[in-house]
Amino acid sequence: MADPQNIKLGTCKISYGGVDLGLTAGGVEVTVGTNTHETKVDQYGDTVVNEFITGRSCTVSAPLVETTIDNLIATMPGAVLVTDGVDPNKKRVDVASGVGVSLRGQAKELILHPIALPDSDVSEDFIIPLAGVAGALNFAYKLDQERVFNTEFKAYPDQSKNGLLFQIGDKTATA
Repeated sequence: MADPQNIKLGTCKISYGGVDLGLTAGGVEVTVGTNTHETKVDQYGDTVVNEFITGRSCTVSAPLVETTIDNLIATMPGAVLVTDGVDPNKKRVDVASGVGVSLRGQAKELILHPIALPDSDVSEDFIIPLAGVAGALNFAYKLDQERVFNTEFKAYPDQSKNGLLFQIGDKTATA
């Protein structure tokens, strides 16, 4: 039977490697894609007789608005935090070209948690165990607009968990 309680609205909290990335503007979007290969045989012409999954992809786009040094370090692979030796309040982020940096090697757990639920209710969490981020920025310094840095996370299969790409719900549930 149809149940209107199953209709969900609302934004989410986003944490990466256990760090809360803060507020967003414009909505966090999850995209899951599945690639397939259709098989055809001469006897049935162009009719597809079967289809096989050849791969899946999962990305999360998050328009982050808390442009803190900590968030920049967390979402920019290879970024280095420099803290002044005399005045520890003076800090900067140094970003090199990053050529050859493995994004999978720096991947961390990404969790999207609906804000409508208490933190203790993880029944609707969206989890990517190994999420990498390339570290792109596009700031707009405008009078009437927030500085947003759109961050895109990409899921990599977790080999220690039979190629697990993502989970929805309570990650501690066991079979």
